[in-house]
Amino acid sequence: IASGDMRVRIEKKSNDELGELCETINFMADELAKTEQIKNDFISSVSHELRTPLTAIKGWSETLMASASPQDIELARTGLGVIAAETERLSGMVEELLDFSRMQNGRFTMNKAKIDILAELGEAVLIYEQRARREGKTIRYDEPEMLPFVYGDKNRLRQVFINIIDNALKYSDSGATVTVRASVEGRFISIAITDTGCGISMEDLPFVKQKFYKANQTQRGSGIGLAVANEIVQMHNGELMIESTKNVSTTVTIRLPVYREEQPTQEGSTETVQPLDATLVMPAEPLPMDQKYKQTEENVSQSEADAGSAIDQDATG
Repeated sequence: IASGDMRVRIEKKSNDELGELCETINFMADELAKTEQIKNDFISSVSHELRTPLTAIKGWSETLMASASPQDIELARTGLGVIAAETERLSGMVEELLDFSRMQNGRFTMNKAKIDILAELGEAVLIYEQRARREGKTIRYDEPEMLPFVYGDKNRLRQVFINIIDNALKYSDSGATVTVRASVEGRFISIAITDTGCGISMEDLPFVKQKFYKANQTQRGSGIGLAVANEIVQMHNGELMIESTKNVSTTVTIRLPVYREEQPTQEGSTETVQPLDATLVMPAEPLPMDQKYKQTEENVSQSEADAGSAIDQDATG
């Protein structure tokens, strides 16, 4: 164990203090092994997530460079559309990783002010309406006439709405409907986003807000987006709740406190968040790392090191 082999276990030969110590050491070895597995799964997942859009961008770039004919204008539009979409996806993933790094290092800042939360929610819905139509899905927005103000960071809260709507579409099949509702419940604004997708099992539901946890290993994503969203909501003294029925639907509800005129605030104030607890939680039956991407991980190891340096520089800047 001391040399790093977490498969070794100490045989318990007595029920005294030494026996209890053996049990404790074995338990710690189990937890360290699980953490190592999570790290490997995370690297594999991120490597795959980076490779997929890069492959599409590279392929379409080569196709467009080889097609110089004016008759290929429609092909060019299609290719440029794919390149733009995949570039946006890469940008979002990198920003998500940077946010997580900032949170872990206590460098995550929020610029709080009195904001129109209805405008931020509406913008998030608008961003995804075209994508939903393209995928044969529907976003139904039951927009209220007005909502009270909220004291918070409008960009961060919009980021939360975007993450939840993105997940709702991602885990829904063609023909599905994603419903967005907003209302006032006492001193809180409640925003509920419901999809008719694959749902989450009762076994996975308690863990889906944990960092790196992925209930569905076949779906794209790093496993940190929902964890980041949950932390942002908590930083606004709010709550993010998830209700789900497997193969039926999932509802994510975000509750944010209503802005009160008497509460002490400073327009445009900046808050730096303390480092987060990096506790990792494993699935009950974790899937082994996909062998298919082992070579990819080796190929991008130097890139990961360079990216890590960039993240560290950003987090301390």
